[in-house]
Amino acid sequence: MIPPHHCWSSNKCCGAYSTINYLFGSIPAFENKNMFRLFAKTLDLARTAVHYVMYLILGLMMSVPGPTLLDLKQICGTDSFGISFIFTARSTGYLIGSVMGGIILDCLKNEDIAFMVSSLFVALGAFTIPWCRNLTILLVTFLITGFAMGFSNTGSNGSLLRIWGKKGAPYLQGLHFTYGVGGFLAPLLAAPFLSAEVPTIPRDLTLLGVTQNLTDEILLSLSNITVEIVSETTIPSVTYAYIIIGCMAMLVCGCFVLVFSLASDEKRDTEKCQKEQIIDPGLAFTIIVVILACLQTGLISGVEVSFAQMLTSYVVHSDHGLTKVEGSYITSLYWGAFTITRGLSIFLACKVSVRRILTFDIILATLSTIILLTIGSWSVTGLWVGTGLLGVGVASIFPATLSWVEKYININNRIASVFTLVSNILEMTVPLAISIYLGTEPNVLFYFMTSATISVCALFICLNVIMKRKGKKYRGRETEEKKQEKEIQV
Repeated sequence: MIPPHHCWSSNKCCGAYSTINYLFGSIPAFENKNMFRLFAKTLDLARTAVHYVMYLILGLMMSVPGPTLLDLKQICGTDSFGISFIFTARSTGYLIGSVMGGIILDCLKNEDIAFMVSSLFVALGAFTIPWCRNLTILLVTFLITGFAMGFSNTGSNGSLLRIWGKKGAPYLQGLHFTYGVGGFLAPLLAAPFLSAEVPTIPRDLTLLGVTQNLTDEILLSLSNITVEIVSETTIPSVTYAYIIIGCMAMLVCGCFVLVFSLASDEKRDTEKCQKEQIIDPGLAFTIIVVILACLQTGLISGVEVSFAQMLTSYVVHSDHGLTKVEGSYITSLYWGAFTITRGLSIFLACKVSVRRILTFDIILATLSTIILLTIGSWSVTGLWVGTGLLGVGVASIFPATLSWVEKYININNRIASVFTLVSNILEMTVPLAISIYLGTEPNVLFYFMTSATISVCALFICLNVIMKRKGKKYRGRETEEKKQEKEIQV
């Protein structure tokens, strides 16, 4: 048994290191410490990888209802208006899950258990959705699945920030990159399983004014056609797409079980010892930073979603007079630039400080919106250039902001849930507000985006001034680590 004075942290020796001393007493203390560090880092990498796959599934689940919407409508035997409520149900559950996730996770001693349950409910939701033959049951399923997705979203952000601390910038960029990959892969995954049997109703009869001329017999025959198609297909082909996603979510659940079995109380004791060395920034400072940072990330999220959803409508209604196909191509350019930049940001965050990345991103995003408002409103070339630049500019702002703020305040699950909540609210409300005026004044899209990015610039400057004056929370921890390194060398 190695004497206590050989412990690498003399007055803060934690359970994990003591356990290694007991099991490997014949190994020098310095090697014991390296073994413990290797085990702890391996466990952190395993947790990170599981969260990455979880975020990939969240991207799949968020995107797959779009291409499968007609199949779900056919399975439930409802109309376009009724099936559209699945998005409302999912968003409602997502918001509730984001808020409750922060509260629940902070109350639990081991968050891996919560992640097991949330990933299990995402899997059950994916398995259940294509089997819902009633609209009410489908809406309830989307509500519960949205709750689990919001819970996992908040928890994954908070977990990675706690695991990696000041080194978490590239890992957080990678997390959000996997979400974008999931959203990109969902239509490709669903495409082979989409049903070819679609009711032969060419357009919305209500909009054509034909409904008034249809007799009861014709309406009855149309309803019979729909019921016949659904009843003949015992297992709709789209079911297999959701089963694949559900199996992936079950795999994640199993991985969390494995991580939970490998983790121990000693590991959590070590994390507590490390956290005690971090300077407390204070409640007032934390509140101010959270409010400003939430507004910054919320406005950027509003810009991301509003531009992606409204760009095709803009190019059709504006003076450009482009077709919907051309609008889709421009939107694809935006998402392509967005996804590629998020992938590159993983490697960039390893070499460049987060504050510099944010400075470049915000300036580029503001410049691109100004180009869209001035040149893009009358030039198609300017529209393409501004769209590509905007995709590059806004791609990494949200994860970079979280990584930057984490260096100055302690981000727990509740604070992470506030970031998610504010972003989701603006993602839901801003596109709705823009759509009201888009038909009569198409440039309202660019008016909002320009004012939003300029506001983000102002918020970034305020945050930079406030946090520079306060200083980073890791100063005490860095000093302690240097002392420990000197003790080891001696």
